Amino acid sequence: MFTQCPNCSTNFSISDQDLTAAGGKVQCGKCDQIFNALYTLSKHPLSSCDAAEIVEISSIDRLGHDDVAESYQLNEPHKSSSAAAPVNSSTLTWGVVGLLLCALLFTQVSYFMSDKLAQSYPVLRPWLEQFCAVTQCRLSLQHAPDKITIINRDLRDHPTIPEALLISLTLKNGASFTQPYPLLKLSFFDINHRLLASRTFQPREYLPQTVEIDDGFPAERPLSVTLELIAPDKQAVNFEFEFK
Repeated sequence: MFTQCPNCSTNFSISDQDLTAAGGKVQCGKCDQIFNALYTLSKHPLSSCDAAEIVEISSIDRLGHDDVAESYQLNEPHKSSSAAAPVNSSTLTWGVVGLLLCALLFTQVSYFMSDKLAQSYPVLRPWLEQFCAVTQCRLSLQHAPDKITIINRDLRDHPTIPEALLISLTLKNGASFTQPYPLLKLSFFDINHRLLASRTFQPREYLPQTVEIDDGFPAERPLSVTLELIAPDKQAVNFEFEFK
């Protein structure tokens, strides 16, 4: 805000806090004229006269006693702008540094947690694949055991081993991508669907020796699996598979 001395027409920059402290009454630092700043208060200077450097503010209480309480440094508009410039420059510098640090942190997290991020958030996988192509990080195959189905299965007594079973399965990866070979869990139940026995097979236990496990289960390609195991309790009348 600005006010103007009615005696010498000098403009002064004055804050709301100064006006409140002085009750509106100020003393011109150029000609010593005491006047009410509220009478000429404006958002812009009222003339082109030079502003005085100091205005003494008079504090006025309810009884009308005029006691000079304090002097305030009042800055011209162009001086205020130039004084604020270093602050803005410093703020901009720290802002840029902060952005660089955030970018560095994000890059480190992406590098060291890229595989976990790809598994937890599949939507990020295309971006992470491009990122790893540049940074040489490694992503494991995308895991989707719910996309694996059994298209054929057969259970019979083992032809050469007594009290053993021979199970033949044909699996299919219904996902649109190659994924790791799953864990294969086999469970047996009685007539009341009470669990009697279960076992989880690792890929190396059910895959043919000709299959490269690390290459993964190709999409839309059938896979023949054969399991040999000791026959469970005779009460077992049903069995089911689960992929993990």
